[in-house]
Amino acid sequence: MTRNYELKDFQLPVNKSDNAQYIPITVLIGLVGILLITIYNSAFNKGRFTCQKYILNTYLYLLLSVLLVTLEVLLFEYNDVKVIDIYGHLTGWIPVILTFVAIIGLLVITLMIDPKNVLLKHIAYFTFILASGLLVYPSYTIAKNNNVILQVLFSLVGILVFFSAVAFAKPEWISLSWGPVLLFLLIGAIIALIVSYIVGRKNKRNRVPKPLSYFIIGLFILFVLYDTKLIQVHAKTCSVKTADYINESLGVFIDALNLFQQLVNVNT
Repeated sequence: MTRNYELKDFQLPVNKSDNAQYIPITVLIGLVGILLITIYNSAFNKGRFTCQKYILNTYLYLLLSVLLVTLEVLLFEYNDVKVIDIYGHLTGWIPVILTFVAIIGLLVITLMIDPKNVLLKHIAYFTFILASGLLVYPSYTIAKNNNVILQVLFSLVGILVFFSAVAFAKPEWISLSWGPVLLFLLIGAIIALIVSYIVGRKNKRNRVPKPLSYFIIGLFILFVLYDTKLIQVHAKTCSVKTADYINESLGVFIDALNLFQQLVNVNT
C-alpha cells in the first residue's frame, strides 16, 4: 500500500503558546518605534530640542523610558534569564550597592551632557535606561513569583496619575522650596537603605524593613509632586538653549522606579 505524502507531513509541530508569549514583545517594539517617530516629529526642530509642546514632549520621553524598561524585563523573562545570571554569585547588599552606584554614575553623566550634543545625550540616556532595567528585574521577579505584579503595577499607575493630576490641578500647593528638604530626606533614606542591607546580610535577611519602604514611598510621592511642578515651571521659562526633555523626564522616571521597588517590598 502506498501513501500520498503532503507538505504537512514533513512540517515540525509548532507550539503556539511559545509563539504567543512573544506577542507582547512584538507589540512593545512596535510601540517604541512609533514613539521614537512621534518624539522626532514633536520634540525636535532642525536637529535641536524645541520649546513647543514642552509638557507633551517630556511625557513622551517618560513613556519611552517605561516602555524600554518593560521590553528589557520581558526579554529577560522570556529568555529565562536568572537574577544570578545578571549579578553573578554576589549575594546580599553588595550587588545592590554596586548596581546603584553604577546607575547613579550613568545618571550624572546623562544629566551633565549638553542637550546640543543630541547623539551623545541620547546614547547616555539609552545606556542609563537599560541599566535601570537591570535594577528593576529582580523586583519584577519577586513580584511575579508572589503573584502581586498586577497589584503593584495598578498601585504604581494610580499613584503617578493621581498625584501628577493634583500637581497640574493645584500647582500652588507645591513649592520649589521643597527641593533642599526632599534632597536631605533622600540622602537619609539612601543611608538607611545601605544600613538595612548590611544589617540584613548579617541576619541573613535581604528585605528592606517595611516601615522604611513606606517612608520611601511617601518621599517619592512628594518627589512626583515636586518634579511635576518643575516640568510646569520649565515649560514656561523654556528657551531653545535650555530645552532638555531627557533631563526633564528622568525626574519622574526615577520617582516611578523607586516607587515600583518599594511597592513590591510592601506587597510581598
